[in-house]
Amino acid sequence: MDSQPLPTFTENTTASKQIPTELKYYISLLSFLSILWLVTLTWFYLNLKMHFSLPVVSLWLGLMLLTLGISHIWAYRRKNRSRQQNPIAFNRLWFGLLTWIMLLNTGLLYETGGTINPLVHLLLLPLALGMLILSPRFFMSLAMVSAALYLLLSSYYVPIMSMKVNSLQAFFAWHLHGSMLVFMLLVLFLALFILPLKHRLEKQKAILEHHRNLALQNEYLLSVAGLASASAHQLSTPLNTLSLIEELLKNEVDSEAGRDYLNIFSEQLQVCNKALQTLRNRADYTHHAKQRSILLSEFLSDLNQEFALIQPQSSLQIHIDPQLQPTESFELKVDESFKLALMNLLDNAARYSPDFIGIAWSRNDNVLQITIQDHGGGVEETQLNELGQQPCNECHGLGMGVFLSRMIIQRMNGHLNFRNRTFNDADKNETGLEVEILLPVHRLNLKEIADE
Repeated sequence: MDSQPLPTFTENTTASKQIPTELKYYISLLSFLSILWLVTLTWFYLNLKMHFSLPVVSLWLGLMLLTLGISHIWAYRRKNRSRQQNPIAFNRLWFGLLTWIMLLNTGLLYETGGTINPLVHLLLLPLALGMLILSPRFFMSLAMVSAALYLLLSSYYVPIMSMKVNSLQAFFAWHLHGSMLVFMLLVLFLALFILPLKHRLEKQKAILEHHRNLALQNEYLLSVAGLASASAHQLSTPLNTLSLIEELLKNEVDSEAGRDYLNIFSEQLQVCNKALQTLRNRADYTHHAKQRSILLSEFLSDLNQEFALIQPQSSLQIHIDPQLQPTESFELKVDESFKLALMNLLDNAARYSPDFIGIAWSRNDNVLQITIQDHGGGVEETQLNELGQQPCNECHGLGMGVFLSRMIIQRMNGHLNFRNRTFNDADKNETGLEVEILLPVHRLNLKEIADE
């Protein structure tokens, strides 16, 4: 088999072990504002010789840095706590926190020129974050707070000329350079803010689409199971009638030719009864999805016996990787639909390759790999990617069984792949279809009993 990298399966991390997204953005915003104010005020003071009140400005900066430190501690503790579920309390909390950031910015702006200071645009950043996490009512309240603070700064502030600006040229340099710096940093911040948000929304959309597809597949499985149950019920009556007629004919037929015909009739009737029982069992598999723990050796034995009943003219060759030996030491937890998925694929292989059907089991770290091979000649390359995507009457087999198998495996977070292969067998090359099933070990609860 060609060596290909196996897909990585990861378990979903619970929200209680992660820092909430809104808290990450809040800490990022505080970090950005702290660095921007420190760098800009240092540049104002040392390069442009602006003599604003250092004690008061240091107090406001200290409060901002203290808030940043407390936020980091809060984020660390939130890793081990459940998230706030009350929407009203959630909105009140974040409305207060974002208003506090606006007040810190307002205090610094008051000491450094008010609305004339190009850093006044920083009042928009808490609004951008509030648009993401607040409800419309709380966001509008935050916008009104921002507008009120801006109006307040336009009337009450420390005039720029009281900072002993050296010249009018220095004032214009302060305003123009500051505006340029703030604009560039705001563009950078919004880019770093929007792109992760876009990626997160796309990821959530993909997850929702995946769950929607799973729901549709489950609905389809149930509908097929219902149709199979109804068909089995409708067929059972005429088959039972034919069985009674068979018993009556045995006493009525005396000729040798008639008895031969009657034997053929009996054999075909038995085939129909087996097919009906298989249909009924598979319908029950889909309806009863209750999981149960079973030894790997017992599961393989049941699989082999059921295959022998369905395909008595074929022999199933089972190969086990040494990592799964002995099979009596491994246990997996699955429902009957998993066996149904394998049986559909094995039955499909037996139709085209009754002399050889092989199934190999192996484990690679957190991935269980099941490979089914046949010598049935394979399929056209253009049809490989279409197998199992939808019921198909013109591809490898009827297509319905493969379609159901793919849905069942995808519901178990697995992957189903098809490829044509050439096998060396007794000095001749055989071409056939290879089916590869990749399943996460944790999804099957595959484990060694000795490890319990």
